[in-house]
Amino acid sequence: MDVVEHYRALLKNSDTVLEMMVGTNSASEALITSQNYLLDYDSLKMAIVERPEAAVLDSAVKEYQFALYALVSGQYRHAFGGLRLFFELMLATVQFSAHEIDYRMWAKDSKDINWSSLKDAQSGVFSTNFIRAFNPGFSDSAKQYLAIAEVVYRECSEFVHGNAGTHAILPSDIVFQKEVFFNWHEKAATMRLAIMFVFSARYLNYVTKEATDRMEPIITDLLGNLPPVQAMFSQPSRA
Repeated sequence: MDVVEHYRALLKNSDTVLEMMVGTNSASEALITSQNYLLDYDSLKMAIVERPEAAVLDSAVKEYQFALYALVSGQYRHAFGGLRLFFELMLATVQFSAHEIDYRMWAKDSKDINWSSLKDAQSGVFSTNFIRAFNPGFSDSAKQYLAIAEVVYRECSEFVHGNAGTHAILPSDIVFQKEVFFNWHEKAATMRLAIMFVFSARYLNYVTKEATDRMEPIITDLLGNLPPVQAMFSQPSRA
């Protein structure tokens, strides 16, 4: 077997996947929407750009882009795995903001990012204790968004761990699979919601007015039903 030609054939298959995606109703729109989430994450980055944990957000965004590439290439299991890693890194960004020593240890490969720690009911980024320390108004909604985060993380983990159900729905070759494609975008949207909640709870009271103004349309679109968001962005000075 010509190994180089084998991989050229796989790349051609990925090209075919992309073309089939383009020809599928609403698929391009879904891709553009998920791609445009990067603009939201850039706004978050600009808000914390001077902080050490901004480097973790950079890594998260890189993994999100790799996950998108895997998705349009028909490498669906890797697309879900990359999406899960992105989610972990984004939440770790928030966690490290309150525990800089953990960030420094992580940066030196002396500490791992741990999902159990991120979602811990007493000290995780969705915990009442954590949120009350930075923006108490968000604490009443913490359990709701933790539940959302846990479900989407678990669903992505099924692909990472190779659960039997994932083998049943994923194609055995590199081909376009419409249902899986759209499922990925649904999970990306759910993660965006959870991420914006924890970033708002952690940082809104501590970033510049310029950063707040930049994030306002994103936050009000996603979290505009929450009392602390309504209170912050309905102030006369912001009219």
